[in-house]
Amino acid sequence: MGPQRARAGPHDPRPRLGLGSARGLGRPRRRPARARAGDRARRGRPVGAGRAAGAAGPRPDAADGAGRWGPGGPVPGSRVPVQLRAGALGGPGLATERRPRGDATMTTIENANPSADHATVFVILDAGRSDYVREDAMPFLHGLSRTGYRGSFESPPGFAQRTTMFSGRYPDTSGNFSQFVFAPERSPFDWVESLGPLGKLVRPRKVLAPTRWAIDWITAKKTGHFQTDPAWIPPEFMPYFAMCEDTQPVFEDGALGAPSIFDLCREHGLAFRYLAHPVSGDDEEVFDTLVRELRQHAPYDLYLAQFSITDEGGHEHGPFSDAMQQRFLRDVDAKLATIHALLSTRYDSWDLFVVGDHGMAPVEQRVDVLSALAETEAEPAEDYVVFVNSTLAVLWYLTPKGRKAIRAKLPEIEGARVLDEDERRDRRIPTEERWGQDMLAAESGVLFWPDYFHVRDSTVRGMHGYLDKSDEGLGMAVLASSDPVVEPREADPRSLVDVFATLCGLLGLPVPDTQEGTSLLDRARREPPVAEPEQEPPEPEQVVSDG
Repeated sequence: MGPQRARAGPHDPRPRLGLGSARGLGRPRRRPARARAGDRARRGRPVGAGRAAGAAGPRPDAADGAGRWGPGGPVPGSRVPVQLRAGALGGPGLATERRPRGDATMTTIENANPSADHATVFVILDAGRSDYVREDAMPFLHGLSRTGYRGSFESPPGFAQRTTMFSGRYPDTSGNFSQFVFAPERSPFDWVESLGPLGKLVRPRKVLAPTRWAIDWITAKKTGHFQTDPAWIPPEFMPYFAMCEDTQPVFEDGALGAPSIFDLCREHGLAFRYLAHPVSGDDEEVFDTLVRELRQHAPYDLYLAQFSITDEGGHEHGPFSDAMQQRFLRDVDAKLATIHALLSTRYDSWDLFVVGDHGMAPVEQRVDVLSALAETEAEPAEDYVVFVNSTLAVLWYLTPKGRKAIRAKLPEIEGARVLDEDERRDRRIPTEERWGQDMLAAESGVLFWPDYFHVRDSTVRGMHGYLDKSDEGLGMAVLASSDPVVEPREADPRSLVDVFATLCGLLGLPVPDTQEGTSLLDRARREPPVAEPEQEPPEPEQVVSDG
């Protein structure tokens, strides 16, 4: 068992910043957000217009002869066609010319501004371990880390890292702990019971994937819900579960139940670009879109982009495989180098914040929790319900018989241990029954298999979500900026909740009282100069008149 995290919350002794305290968070030279929004409005730029990702077409530098590109982007005055799907933005220096070409539009860049004022790019490197930032693995990012803040983030338990990063709250505060929550009264999958014997076809095999897609499609048609993918939950258990974090896109107004970074941007007139799950899961699409829009000076204050190859490749090949160390990391490193080059040459000021949302551990042992529970006299979906994630199995009891039989079996399961309520509370794991009456946690390196997110005929050599981080490692933290407030500094591990307050500081936004983190800039910034005390003016001399 790894070390327990000290409880942090409303009574956390760490300094916290309330509303109106964005001043001094690390950008004392920048104008307030509202003033910058007014500048954009006068220049004809949209404010507060957070948008989801558009699709990427060919990279701008691959345009075939219709325009001229310099090292930093289009040569002013040239006409460079860029393929975009419908919905491409116009902006300063952009003239959008619609031409029928399948589902694409042709965007022409005329007299693009050679420089914009500021951009903050926040890159989530999914499962980006902090020890990936090495000269032999990611030479560019390693060098960049020496110019600014470098450290690591520890992810809270559970599988709702986006809520943690985007709103600065732990799972027991946010109410988001996993993709699914026990909620039979509002499950969108209640109709699955009507499948009867056909439900037996829904099994986690590659060849049976169309059955999962069919349930997703039918559920969406029946309910109109935003997210209806049932993963590989056994059909007999589906009617007990509802979506949690993905009830609507996380960047929409009020989506996370407390002010998010996107809500604050809208409130204070800043525009953002969201290029991450669930809008896109294609790294090349995300990269091409980001590069194109940085070159075009698209009117965004904040870009949020996610690269997933480190998670996908880590699961399939393992975090220390040759494929990861020699191919995937080098590929991401090259992408980050391109992003940095555009920021440093095309913008007056910029921030590049690279975060690993969690680590990845090699899988050494598989444990079949479902088969172990089947050895008891309790019947699934009659006496108990279980949700098997890769490193955490959560149980609910429908009858006293199920409670007695399953609780007697849990301590016998190899490579796992039962979490008591005190440990759940200490680790900031929600203790409400909807998040489980019992929890079984995998020891480091143990994979609960089969689980509800992978097909049985797949290869899984890496996993995350362990309570013990000794093998999984921590996520990377690299912050570089044109602002000298971000000085070279190597810091101790921090909690992932600190990402939110840091983003607020970079954007000059107030930090709401609902969040629980501390900005990285609080520790990295320079102390403000001490003003000389003002001297009181001398007393005026009294003039006595002779008259």
